[in-house]
Amino acid sequence: MWIAPVMSGIAAVLSLVTVIIVARMNTSHEQRKWLREERVRAAVDLKLAVSKLRVAHSRPEPGDDPAATAKRFDFSEVNAAMGRMDIIGCQQTVANVQLLRGRLREFVQAGANGGDEWRAKRTSLDDTVNDIIQLVRKDVL
Repeated sequence: MWIAPVMSGIAAVLSLVTVIIVARMNTSHEQRKWLREERVRAAVDLKLAVSKLRVAHSRPEPGDDPAATAKRFDFSEVNAAMGRMDIIGCQQTVANVQLLRGRLREFVQAGANGGDEWRAKRTSLDDTVNDIIQLVRKDVL
């Protein structure tokens, strides 16, 4: 006579535990999905921001002072994109973003100096951005 209520209580507890486990699994899956999507968005934003910077410093207007171009260019977009990658990227991505910061600085300085070394700096910059994109692809897939 007391077996039926005990079995009913055990079934209710097991049912509650199952609901909690399934809810946690769904939350974890949604979080991983959100993180993948954000990493892709951040990588796209970073690529776009670096491309804009490359264009601004690779092709100065005729008679334009490259040092003046470097001073009036707004770096907030590229800094925001790199900051986002710092927050949501994996360790290797964060390390490459740090490397990218240095390469951006070198590229802008080479463009301001007006020498031919900016082409090598541009290639180095592009390689670093491509490495970051490849890392994000590996994380997402």
